[in-house]
Amino acid sequence: MIQWAALITSVIVAYSYSLATLVQSAGLETPLAYVSLVPLIAIGIAAVRARPTRPEPEIHDRQVDYIVGVPLVVLAMAVNLWLPGKLSAMFWVWRLDLFTLPFFVAGAVAIIFGTRILWRQKLAVCYLFLAWPLPYTVLLLRLLDAFTDLTLFALYNCLKVVHLATGGAPPDAVFTVIHHGQPFQLSVVSACSGVNGVVGFLLIGVAFGAVVTGPRLRKTLWLIGGMLLLWVTNLARLLFIFWAGRQWGEYVAIDILHPFIGLFLFSLGVVIMVLMLRPLGLHIGSAPNQAVDSSVRAPKAAVPHLYLAAVLLGLAALIVGIADNNLRSYDLVAYASGEPRLDAYDTLTIAPPGWTSRLDATYDWAKPLFGDDSTWNRYVLTTSGKGGDLGSNAAVTFDVIDSGDLESFSAYGIEACYQFHGFSLADVAQVKLAGGITGQTIAYTAYHQSWSIVYWIVPVKSGGQAIRYERMVLYILNEPGAVSVKLPPGTHLSNLSGSLGNSAQDRTLAANRAFLVAFADEMLKSMASPSAARLTLAKAPTSTGPSTASVPTTEPAARETTTPEGPGQLRNTAFVSLTP
Repeated sequence: MIQWAALITSVIVAYSYSLATLVQSAGLETPLAYVSLVPLIAIGIAAVRARPTRPEPEIHDRQVDYIVGVPLVVLAMAVNLWLPGKLSAMFWVWRLDLFTLPFFVAGAVAIIFGTRILWRQKLAVCYLFLAWPLPYTVLLLRLLDAFTDLTLFALYNCLKVVHLATGGAPPDAVFTVIHHGQPFQLSVVSACSGVNGVVGFLLIGVAFGAVVTGPRLRKTLWLIGGMLLLWVTNLARLLFIFWAGRQWGEYVAIDILHPFIGLFLFSLGVVIMVLMLRPLGLHIGSAPNQAVDSSVRAPKAAVPHLYLAAVLLGLAALIVGIADNNLRSYDLVAYASGEPRLDAYDTLTIAPPGWTSRLDATYDWAKPLFGDDSTWNRYVLTTSGKGGDLGSNAAVTFDVIDSGDLESFSAYGIEACYQFHGFSLADVAQVKLAGGITGQTIAYTAYHQSWSIVYWIVPVKSGGQAIRYERMVLYILNEPGAVSVKLPPGTHLSNLSGSLGNSAQDRTLAANRAFLVAFADEMLKSMASPSAARLTLAKAPTSTGPSTASVPTTEPAARETTTPEGPGQLRNTAFVSLTP
């Protein structure tokens, strides 16, 4: 019991915030809601396999335990401490914290219980990988539309027989139900397609597969049959809601029955599949006709001296826990599932308080660099002098490059591009922006003008596609006394002491850099705000190339500009039902 307490306490301390995000998703109408059960199911698998079912070697070599356990714990520590600064918001979008959870648990088991117990519990530890949401989001984004269309097709054909509702001919998802002559509409979205139950049974079925004995082919057929049964029960759920709406009205169907009937039918489907184990020749635990080896007995404790190991593991858990708690900052830019919170900038066109934004140019020549579906828009932000803490005598130029290829930003990085074109770079530094975003600051000289910039990369929502990415670059001319700023709490710079001195030029660079960092924070916070102002865009003029007072585009000329989507036209996404 002391070993169990030490293990569970260390995991909770190390991954308190990560586990809390799983709990938060439990009440959501999403397939990822069932992912929150993975840690509890893993504990159940470990409890079932607590005693050996076959003879095990008497391993009492603590050196082996530490050789196996310490590198696994160190790996989890290194990822959680080092990668957030390197990957910025992508660390949270990819939820690498949950990816490291099985490694930390495996190392903790080896240190607390010993290598022999780790090998016995390998299935329980590996099951924790199912708590990592990235594979679900990537796979579901590709299959969700097809899955929803299949459900709508089946529902539409069922309604031809039972006549409970009208409409809904694929791909339309809106059905009309008539109650006492009064029609009302019900929409079947992706969350109602049955994918929730299929994913939920997949998680539970895999857990049963770890403790059920029998031929693998029968296990596979049982798992596939269970997922099919859950899809059929979801179809029955939709028909029942239509029937209830026709009999008792919209309120009873949606507000009373809809929240509970799905959970009831899911539980019923799981019970049916459990009862089907024996007819299929499957058994929980050892098969009834399997002789129990009398030589199997509980081996001696592999870890006779626990307290030193518990103290060492506790220190490691505390370090990982501090890093894990710092991940709260990403809540500004991404949900717990890893899906971005921010809309693409061209659907918002927001600006800090007291500033206005207008589209200045669109550059199409960059499509071969960042992808055929990429966009490069340049905005000019000016201040009215009313409101906000950010003041400037010069306009701020804002470049937004939108692309579905994250690697293209590394292949065509800003520093390498400027150096290729012969620009003089100075005072390159890294900064921490709002939402845990890691940004870069640079001062450079081009065409006899000196500029300061801050740029960062952020994931954004995309209509009906995979996650997209935007590289955002703020520019301002390095003119003495051009800007004034009151740094908001939490805004700080790094690597300034060794790169900027006390000369007048360096003081100008430091002031401009601080201004741009504060400006970037305000932009990110405005993009994350649900009440972000949608400003009217001015028609983009034709760009004939950089003038002596414009920010260089690093190309001799830019193509004719185009006007992006109008203000307030937010993109719909088939994955919207999977977001909190």
